[in-house]
Amino acid sequence: MLTAEEIEEILQSGHELRAFEVKGPGDRTEAHLFAKVTRAALSLANHRDGGHIIIGIDDKQATAMLPGLAEEQLTSWLSYDDLSRKLATYADPPLRFEVAARALASKVKVAVLEVFQFDDIPILCGRDYPGVLRRGACYVRSQRVPESAEIPTAAEMRELLDLASERRLRAYVGTAERAGVQLRGGPTAAERFAAQLPTGW
Repeated sequence: MLTAEEIEEILQSGHELRAFEVKGPGDRTEAHLFAKVTRAALSLANHRDGGHIIIGIDDKQATAMLPGLAEEQLTSWLSYDDLSRKLATYADPPLRFEVAARALASKVKVAVLEVFQFDDIPILCGRDYPGVLRRGACYVRSQRVPESAEIPTAAEMRELLDLASERRLRAYVGTAERAGVQLRGGPTAAERFAAQLPTGW
């Protein structure tokens, strides 16, 4: 989870990063804002190592680090169970995340949503929200500009497939080791060939 100082440093740069997105202030129950936060969360879950969403900062003036969240707005985002239930209606499979409050040097408070990379398969959108979310879409953080978008290019699709392949391979290795199978690197083809040569070659 990012510290307040780390958040401030990124905000002062004046632009978002692939693993960092800013959303304006509002209550979790505001449907349009929640849909935009959800879109960002879905895309970060499909990004290597996940990322963070900062809720409460005007993304058009991020360097000012304003306006922040009112206390009741902040409280609405910090209810993990409520947030988890609501996000689960949009994410298939469900997201893994943590949420916390941070007080910035500008004296404003923000909610920080840390979204973790998917465990096994990429996350798809499970529900429509007009103009923001499309059921069945796969959202990623674009390579061209740091934004959440449906997979825009073949390069982004390859990146996501590579990431999914790595996760599946790690899961396979873990399962094999739990079953007592030792997966150790064996000799290379060249080493096997050399071992078959008569002595003195």
